[in-house]
Amino acid sequence: MKHRLVFIVDDDDDDRFMLWQAFQKHHPACLLYTFSNGQELLDHLTDYADRPDLIILDLNMPVLDGFATLQRLKLSSHLRTIPTVILGSSFETHDNLCLNEVGTGTVLVKPTSYSELVRLTNQLCPV
Repeated sequence: MKHRLVFIVDDDDDDRFMLWQAFQKHHPACLLYTFSNGQELLDHLTDYADRPDLIILDLNMPVLDGFATLQRLKLSSHLRTIPTVILGSSFETHDNLCLNEVGTGTVLVKPTSYSELVRLTNQLCPV
């Protein structure tokens, strides 16, 4: 069984843990790394050769938010092809304009319950 490497980037400890837990329970073949902001993710990607199969970014984070992180990922020829999902509590016109400027990335509303998180992990890592 091939392991899928998933990077979860969220500044909220509870949100990060709940998403990690949903993946662990329902997709045990996924290897998970967590980061608390976009800069930590980019530093890791610069320092190590591991390339994730999926990156999940929170929209609103300190230091480097989801859109800014996605923008930097898309500027790199090595990183631009990594599937990336941005999760946010709400999206406004400004957010949609930012995403259009950045380019490819999927924007989803952040799940508010554990069952919604499980559905999200099933969408992102189908069996």
